[in-house]
Amino acid sequence: MTWITALLLSVTLAAPFGAAEARATDVGDDGMTLEVRVVVDAPATAVLVRGVDSTGANELPPVALSDFGDGTWGGIVTLPVVENIKLGFELIPESGPATVSELHTLVELGVDAPIFHLDEPQADFQASGEAGSGRSPVWVWLALAAGVGALALVGLWVWWGRGPRSVEEGAEEADEAEGEEGEAEV
Repeated sequence: MTWITALLLSVTLAAPFGAAEARATDVGDDGMTLEVRVVVDAPATAVLVRGVDSTGANELPPVALSDFGDGTWGGIVTLPVVENIKLGFELIPESGPATVSELHTLVELGVDAPIFHLDEPQADFQASGEAGSGRSPVWVWLALAAGVGALALVGLWVWWGRGPRSVEEGAEEADEAEGEEGEAEV
């Protein structure tokens, strides 16, 4: 089960990297701590994780990861802020140039998204249909309209249900009258 969860909460990077994942282990007012892992499919002297803030302007100091021996490199990263930053990995071979992976946000790497919405203003939620100005979400109005429509249909069904009964009663009276006329002719 742990393997399936890890597969669902990871991103597959371009070669020579493989699956990468991150998990928040501690979140507080002074920042957050992450557990980061990446699979490397090439021999490496070192693998670094590099962070860039959400604007892309500020790079955080790189952190060296530990080799777990099976091609997986991992480590603990402490961030000074609780922000959905982007992470990239850098493979440093014994000789030759280093290889840097593409950047992915922490949410893409598997960190729970609600962690980053703690201090955001309510304006972000207004765009999704919920309002902070006292108005109800659109789906509430749609549900209310559907309920009123259903009640109207039930009312019409009951009202029309009485009409055929009066016709049937009228037909029964007509049958009785024909029956009486038939007996009078004989």
